[in-house]
Amino acid sequence: MSIYIHLTGDFFTYRLSRGVIIFFFLTLLLYYQSGRINRVLVTFMLFYGISSILTIWYEDATSATAAMIINLVAYLVLIISLIRRVTIKGMNTALLMAFVVLIGVNGYLLYELVLILKEFALNSLHYLFILLGSMALALVGFLALLYNHKHSSKVTLFFTFFVFLLIFSEVFRALGYYDIVYGDIAVYIARFLLIAALSMLLNHAIMDKKAGEQIGSNRS
Repeated sequence: MSIYIHLTGDFFTYRLSRGVIIFFFLTLLLYYQSGRINRVLVTFMLFYGISSILTIWYEDATSATAAMIINLVAYLVLIISLIRRVTIKGMNTALLMAFVVLIGVNGYLLYELVLILKEFALNSLHYLFILLGSMALALVGFLALLYNHKHSSKVTLFFTFFVFLLIFSEVFRALGYYDIVYGDIAVYIARFLLIAALSMLLNHAIMDKKAGEQIGSNRS
């Protein structure tokens, strides 16, 4: 459906559909968690969805900047929650260095992408929050790896898949929007990766969890 909308040239509806997809998965999350709602995941998806809706008017500097600020807040929600669930104690030096190198490479690639986007930024504040958002997303990736390493379960693996699918979704989204490389293909890949990422997050949310695996707390 998203591909068809994009092919029609109705970019307003196409951008709107991204927010609709996120809020659809948020609705599913609330439904399947019924009386035990994970406030962290719900808050993340709420802010992430609002940010996506604001990109409908992305050519306007105020809306674009607000979208990036709210996007950053969504990532910060995950960062604060993950920090409480990870540790580097007991991790051997080689594995820790491998994690650092992996995140360093991903962070560098995101940074290079952000440098490319600098010429497309609508103003300095807009660019600042693009940069901060990219740094925050790279940190989420690092923390997700530590989270998975600490617990090494199917639950944490699904969350890690969610994070990295989301990272690549955002990368291809930028490539497609600014028509840097791959053209429309990047747009379609980004939308597919977004849906895959949210599916992983939903699966993670409804799985039974052992003590310590829960990201954030539940509310009845």
